[in-house]
Amino acid sequence: MSGPDADGQARTIPGRHARAVLRLLRDDGPTSRIALAERLGVSPTTITHTVGPLLADGLVEELTTPGAHERRGRPAVALRAVPEALTVGGIHLGVGMIRAGLTDGLARVRGVRVAQFDPRMPAAEVLALAAAELRGAMAADAGPAPSAIGVAAPGAVDETGRVNTLAVNLGWREVALADALEAELGIAVHAEHNVRAMALAEAHYAAHPVPGGTRAGRHDPGGLAYVYLRRRLGLGLVMRGAAARGGAHGVSELGHIQVDPSGRRCPCGNRGCLETVTSTVHLRARLEAAGVDMRDVDDLDILTHVDAVRGTAVHEDFVRRMAQGLSIVANLTGPHEIVLGGAFTGAPDRLFDDLAEATARATFPLVRPSVVIRRAGLAEGGVAGAAAVALDATVYGPPVL
Repeated sequence: MSGPDADGQARTIPGRHARAVLRLLRDDGPTSRIALAERLGVSPTTITHTVGPLLADGLVEELTTPGAHERRGRPAVALRAVPEALTVGGIHLGVGMIRAGLTDGLARVRGVRVAQFDPRMPAAEVLALAAAELRGAMAADAGPAPSAIGVAAPGAVDETGRVNTLAVNLGWREVALADALEAELGIAVHAEHNVRAMALAEAHYAAHPVPGGTRAGRHDPGGLAYVYLRRRLGLGLVMRGAAARGGAHGVSELGHIQVDPSGRRCPCGNRGCLETVTSTVHLRARLEAAGVDMRDVDDLDILTHVDAVRGTAVHEDFVRRMAQGLSIVANLTGPHEIVLGGAFTGAPDRLFDDLAEATARATFPLVRPSVVIRRAGLAEGGVAGAAAVALDATVYGPPVL
């Protein structure tokens, strides 16, 4: 586990107990030493020895809080994590787009820089550009130096978090992106499939309404499915607080479920994949064919225009096909939440409700009542997702079950 020391340089803090303590403080908020020992199943002495270095390093502080895990009415000395003491970098790689910035220990994003690139550009040049953007963010930042870098990468990433094994839409195969970025930046790099990284950030760091108030950072054991729509359609899963790798290649390919065998050719080589009838590229073309002026319309605003032509085939086909995909996610994984990001975040409430209702109708009755569909809560989900990967790898460790 790593973080910045007094002069802003990265340093190492060993110990699985330290990671577990920080994770519990992140998820549960201020907690007493006794409560931490009970949750982790260790002795109070172990917690005392674990917490000492964290206090000395400024990663944890003490709070005398009457309401924090009291015993027999006596005020308890609670421990609070200090997320501001940590900095990690986040790089979101998309198809032709790079977003790079810094976050604290709660994946709160700052200093984002954006660059465009030709998707045909060699991977080495794209990664050099990404490194340059992150260096720019670091140079302009007044916080601690980043102790680790996370990358939200397109396509499949191997289990080591170092190699982008396949990114169909960029033509990448076996790209050692962690090695390349570490050589450029001199900081440890951890990579993950981009939408799975977004799911991880949404599960742990997004604040959103729940009965009785607002929740952030405490993930439901039943899991979360994150669906990202833009030029492509991606899926990321988090189960019991950890990113869930799908299949032999570590990717859950919602966008490449075939829904029309005679449909358009997909970049993957098949015909009629779900993303060929739901992506913003497809929707833009259909809206233009219907006579809608799409000049200067950003991808993130396209669903507003889809809603504006409700009652037409453009609107009805999108809702039907998208609901078909979301119901598959619900039936196969049974998450407590399906979070919609990318173009969905700006969708009008009316279209969002149409989609939620159509998905419910298409979902197995036993599963239907337990699934909540909501918008993504993080504006910079890709950068926050990349940071979440780095934080899990270097600060918080695996979930405490």
